[in-house]
Amino acid sequence: MFGTIGDTGIPIPVYGIMTALGILVSVIMLTKTHRTRHISETIEYGYIGFWAGVGAFFTAHLFFAIAQYRKIIYAVTHLQEIFSDMKSFVMAIGDIFGGMVFYGGLVGACVGGYIYLKRNNLDSKEYADTIVPCIPLFHAFGRIGCFLTGCCYGKESDIGFVYRQSIVEQANGVRRFPVQLLESAENIVICMILLVLLYKYKSIPHGILLWIYGILYSPLRFGNEFLRGDIQERGYFGIFSTSQWISIIVFGISLLMIFRTVRRRNT
Repeated sequence: MFGTIGDTGIPIPVYGIMTALGILVSVIMLTKTHRTRHISETIEYGYIGFWAGVGAFFTAHLFFAIAQYRKIIYAVTHLQEIFSDMKSFVMAIGDIFGGMVFYGGLVGACVGGYIYLKRNNLDSKEYADTIVPCIPLFHAFGRIGCFLTGCCYGKESDIGFVYRQSIVEQANGVRRFPVQLLESAENIVICMILLVLLYKYKSIPHGILLWIYGILYSPLRFGNEFLRGDIQERGYFGIFSTSQWISIIVFGISLLMIFRTVRRRNT
């Protein structure tokens, strides 16, 4: 996604730049956190990152498509129109699968990384503990990218910023609450909490940090959804958005896994 330099209209890949910065800073942090679990084969992180990225790419788009289920229903009921020519087909596919959902990417990254670790007989809990703090750190940079490009924008508000050249036309012209920056700050706090747990509380069960992350992030994301202004672009099931329903599921699973992990350790 592109932003522009002032009012010049010159496009710059803002989101891509912030994503690259997020990866760079996360890798730098990872060179420190891996020592907490005495992991010497750091080359494995490269392979984990590759397969996690592959998984994240596909499931982020898949979750977006699920959120756009109404468009899928329309496509199924208008197959003749969609397959009438190549342009219509490409536009329909792009409309359904063209976006990405963070939760989808997170699930795919976890699955991809876990499969690689298990296939190579590596300790998934040890590696996960060192990687998990990087997730909110990377996400913080991604949300700054969202803010700069004007996607995932907030509601109209007396506090905030006015977009003039957002990539989403509906976002322009009114003052909007910077929900992207709020979530970025929240992710930084979560990252700091996870780092404290990783470094200062080494007696906590290995592998539990992923579930602590789920407990911390999911309620914040649930609340942030009420501050989002891109209602037309959001997928909704009943009274909650897709991300809110996923947040409820993530919170429940994370809570269950924490209880399960602690109970196993105490028995």
